This record gives sequence, structure tokens and C-alpha cells, in this order.
Amino acid sequence: MKIAVLSSGSKGNSSFIESNNQAILIDAGLSAKRLLSRMDDIGADFKNLNGIVVTHDHSDHIKGVGILARKLKIPVFIHEENYIVKEDLFSNCEIKFITNKFELGGFMITPIPVSHDGTANYSYNIQAEGKKISHLTDLGKATSLVMERTKDCNLFLLESNHDPIMLKDGPYPWYLKQRISGIKGHLSNSDASNLLLSADRSNLKNVILAHLSDENNDPRLAYESMLCTVDENDLDMNVHVALQTQPLEFIEL
Repeated sequence: MKIAVLSSGSKGNSSFIESNNQAILIDAGLSAKRLLSRMDDIGADFKNLNGIVVTHDHSDHIKGVGILARKLKIPVFIHEENYIVKEDLFSNCEIKFITNKFELGGFMITPIPVSHDGTANYSYNIQAEGKKISHLTDLGKATSLVMERTKDCNLFLLESNHDPIMLKDGPYPWYLKQRISGIKGHLSNSDASNLLLSADRSNLKNVILAHLSDENNDPRLAYESMLCTVDENDLDMNVHVALQTQPLEFIEL
């Protein structure tokens, strides 16, 4: 199994996960044209896609879902609450409602409810070939359920949205700062480190920092914060940073 992050950030999110020439997308928050271009950039074959799995209904996660699904003639897997509020985006798409864990293209996919301010908010565990990816963004708090369900992953795509000091001193209005730092907002760099340390991570070999804020974080700052956590705790894993401006190429588990 392998994963490539096509885009990550407040302007669009999408991850391409592949196993044995079968693939899925987690979200499609860029235009279909840009997503297909980024797949081409990293050698990801869109013909292998079996479906698009939606995390929640914010536009940076669903902007391109409908057009891409129609173009590629693949189904959309979505929680019914999110479909209802954004139904117009999915006209003429094949819709599969998520109610529990499900199989798709050789993957076993398990929803993880998370605390965020979308309509219905989920991250996912994706398992294939005896390996497990925990794909976790857009949450303001790492609950005990999140800690439990991600504890034995082999690769962790983990939100590291903001630096608390940059957010506090930055240009955003107070209400938006409160939203981002609240329990239905986004994890900070330090929150990401704390979640990483919340369980035995002996199986974890790669962590991808994702959904970094352009205004309230810096890729090097996020990377160094996590690398310091890894080094100080003598953890054997690689740290990667997913960006908005370019895809992060495939990482194999």
C-alpha cells in the first residue's frame, strides 16, 4: 500500500491511496482538472480509482468531488448528512452512504468520528496488505476514540494546522482565532505531537503533517516541531510535510 497527498491545506485537500493497482481518493477539494494534473505529476493512474471517500462537507474537501466522479464514472462514498446539505454538487453521481466500516477496491475503510464544525465530520483508517493508514485532519480535539483507533497505524497522516503563537499574533479576527483553536477547529503543531505520543507507536514508520495553515504556520516550523518530538522520544519514523502548492509523492508502507 502507498499514499500520495495531491494537495493539503485550506484551499483544497486530496489524498491518493493505492494497493495492488486499486486506488481510492480521500476528498477532492481542488478542481477535477488540477487533481488529474497532480496525479499525472506523481505517476498516479486515475484509471485505478474505485471511488472518492468524503470526510466532511467543507468546500476545501469536496469542491471537485462531483465533477471528478462524473468524469471518471466512479462512486462517491459519503455520510448521508453531508450529502443532504450539498446535494447539488453530486447530481448524476453514484452515491454510496457510509454507515460503518466498508470495503472498497481491496481496502477496508473504517470511519473515525472527529470534533469539527462541518455537518458530519469523519477521518478514516484505511487497511490493505496487512498495513494501516490513519488519515486524520480537521479536528479540534484528539478524543480518546481518536487515540484508540489510530494507535497501531503504520502511516499517520496527521493534521498540524497552526502554531499557537502565530495564530494569536496573526491577522485573523478574534472569532476566527477562537474557531481554529477551539475543540471544533484544528489541531496545532503541539497538539499533533501530543497525539503522536498518546499511544504505542512501534508500528509507525511515517508521519505526514497535513492541513498546514498558510497564515498561521510554516512548513519548516511544523516539521521541526514534530522532528523534535520524534528525536526526544527516540522514535524510529520519518517525518514528511504535505503542502498546498504541490503534491507529496508516493510513500510506500
